[in-house]
Amino acid sequence: MPEERIEASGEDASLEQQEPVCILDAVICVHFVGANLQRLLVDVLQKADLVLLVPQEVCDEVARKDRKYKGIKLRWARFTNSDCVRVLPALQAQSAPDRVVEVFVEVRGRQLEDALRESKDLGEAVVVAHGVHYQDQGHEVLVAIDDQGGQALAADRDLQIITVEDVLEMAVEFGKFPTEGDLKKIYEKLRKFGDGLPPYGYTSLSVRFKEWLARKSEG
Repeated sequence: MPEERIEASGEDASLEQQEPVCILDAVICVHFVGANLQRLLVDVLQKADLVLLVPQEVCDEVARKDRKYKGIKLRWARFTNSDCVRVLPALQAQSAPDRVVEVFVEVRGRQLEDALRESKDLGEAVVVAHGVHYQDQGHEVLVAIDDQGGQALAADRDLQIITVEDVLEMAVEFGKFPTEGDLKKIYEKLRKFGDGLPPYGYTSLSVRFKEWLARKSEG
């Protein structure tokens, strides 16, 4: 997976040169934090040697979901205050890297202040803008986006995308699930925190688990 990176702006200064990053969008965070499975998300992505980044705009969006999913705000606050993830400052014209602002404005199709006031799809646009910036700096970048509109934005800018299903497939490869029943149980917990995940039988998770089990038996 991972690869590269170069300079240091305010938000980049603590990152190693060429350190691979994964920038998290709200939907994938709501699924994992809502289900109290943030540790699984962190373990898998860190095992893949990725530094986890989350924009402040995404933090705010996840926290607002507490109205729908009670308790998520507190779990999210603990998560973002831990060493597991780095929070990127809120976008401001004076302090944000020029490339982030440029891409964000281009994606939103309006001036910065107006673009920030519109909450719809704000998180995805900010994630993509940061993703392009880090990729330009030489990092390998993954954007964790489970929303089709956001995925289209990322794909248009040649960003690699990782979804909830991808995270679980990686978890399978890392031996996180002793049985397929364990995998299915986790997936069903995740499905309760949003309406975008298809039924388990419509994913490739069962096939991936059987392939992993076969390789493990042969080894």
